[in-house]
Amino acid sequence: SVGCEYAVHGLLFLAMRHENEVVLVSEIAKAQNLPESYLAKVFQLLAKAGLLRSFRGARGGYMLAQPLEKITLRDVALAVEGQTPLFKPLSNVRGCHNEADCLIREAFSRAEKSLFRELEKVTLKEMVERARLAGERLKWLQLPDSVET
Repeated sequence: SVGCEYAVHGLLFLAMRHENEVVLVSEIAKAQNLPESYLAKVFQLLAKAGLLRSFRGARGGYMLAQPLEKITLRDVALAVEGQTPLFKPLSNVRGCHNEADCLIREAFSRAEKSLFRELEKVTLKEMVERARLAGERLKWLQLPDSVET
């Protein structure tokens, strides 16, 4: 979803900053040309899921709440989208009364499980490493020398 993509953009931006730096949503949104109000809602979901720490007040903003290697894209997807299934076949509404409905539900269920298995394999640390390699193309990244991956 768009929310998941914005979440990954924001997390990647935070991960590329100094470890304990608190960053405003407005700064992230401006740097990446994202809508600030939507990004703020996404960040609230990430904080509620324990992926970000939020700080209120004049020095408020967000920072990562977990080490880069602990945050997976699956964690991000679940934080933003919730636990509801991504696919909602008709058989969920009308029951599995005909074979076609059952086959469709099984196929979508397998696809969703496969998607989450793949997302579980990708950590924010790996995304940072890829971003560093693509640094020339990612102009918004002003890579601080002191950030360790």
